[in-house]
Amino acid sequence: MKKLTLLLAVTFVMVTNLSAQNEPGTPDQEGCKDYEGISRFQGATIHACSIINYGAFYLGLDVPGDVDFKGHGTFFTKYMEVKGKITNIQYLLPMETGILKVYENYNNTLTKAGYNVLYTEQFENTCFYREDYYGGDGGAIVIGVDDFYGNKCDKDYYYVVYSGVRDSLDIYVALFIGEDGDEIIVNQSVIEAVPLDLGLVSADNIAQNIKMTGHSVFHDIHFATGSADIDAQSDNQINEIARYIKQHSDKKFFIVGHTDNVGNFDANMTLSENRAKAVTNELVSKYGVDAGQLKAYGVANLVPITSNSTDKGKARNRRVEIVEQ
Repeated sequence: MKKLTLLLAVTFVMVTNLSAQNEPGTPDQEGCKDYEGISRFQGATIHACSIINYGAFYLGLDVPGDVDFKGHGTFFTKYMEVKGKITNIQYLLPMETGILKVYENYNNTLTKAGYNVLYTEQFENTCFYREDYYGGDGGAIVIGVDDFYGNKCDKDYYYVVYSGVRDSLDIYVALFIGEDGDEIIVNQSVIEAVPLDLGLVSADNIAQNIKMTGHSVFHDIHFATGSADIDAQSDNQINEIARYIKQHSDKKFFIVGHTDNVGNFDANMTLSENRAKAVTNELVSKYGVDAGQLKAYGVANLVPITSNSTDKGKARNRRVEIVEQ
C-alpha cells in the first residue's frame, strides 16, 4: 500500500510515547489532560495523547467495505473529511466497568451538551475498527494515533461520530470504546474544524452536505439590514443552489431562513420567513427552478448554531439553509 501524505502543520504540541501500556488507575500520562468541555468517565486514566495544530481527519459514517481509499484497501463506504486542530486522547478503564455503561455515559453527556450523532456502529462488524483505518501497511491516516486503534476483531466495541458547535467553531468527536485484553480503552479524537460554510458553497458541496447531514448552510446570501431584499452579491450562491436543485429534480426541499436574537422575536420570525420566500422566489423566477420542489419557512432565532453573545456568533446564526424534505 502507498503511504498517505496529509495536509498537516508540522508543529506537534505534544505527542506521547504509545509503546508502553499503562494499567488502569495509574497516573495520567505526563503532559496530557482532558479536552475542554468533555469530561472523562469517572475512574479513567489517560494513557496517551497527541495534539496536531492542523491536519486532516476522515470521519467514518458507514460500515467499511473494499474501498481503495488513498492506498488503504478497507475503508468506510461513506465518510467526511474535516480539517483543523486535532486532539487525540486515549483513556484506560478497568474491564469490570463495562463498555455499555461507558458508552451510555458519554452518549448522554455529549447529546445533552448539544452534540448531534452523525453515525453509530455497534458490534455488527467485529473487525470494524482495525489498523486499515488508523494505521496498517500504508501508515497512519491520522498522524499521532498510530497505536490508538489496533485490530479489534472478535471484541465488543462502540464507535460514534458527533458534531457540535463551541465558541463559533464546528466541533467533531470520533469516539471508540472497546475491549483490549484486561481493560477498556476509550479513544477520543476531537477536531476543531476550520469553518467552511462562511463563504460560497458549490453545488458539489451542497450535495455532500445533504448526503451527510440532510441540510446545507449558506452564509453567502446577503440581505439589507432588517429587510428581505437580496443583495446582488448573493447571485453566485443562489446560482449554485439552483444548480444543485436542478440536478436533483426528483427531490423536494425546504428553504429555511434564520436570524440572530437582535430585536423582537415576532418581527424576526416574519423577517426570516420573508427572507426564505425571497430566496425561493429568486430560485424560481430568475433561475428556473421548479416551484413544486420548494417550500419556504422562517424560524427566527429558534435554531442557533452558536451563541449570539458575540458579533461573530450573530453572523454565523444569520443564515439560509436548504433542508431535504
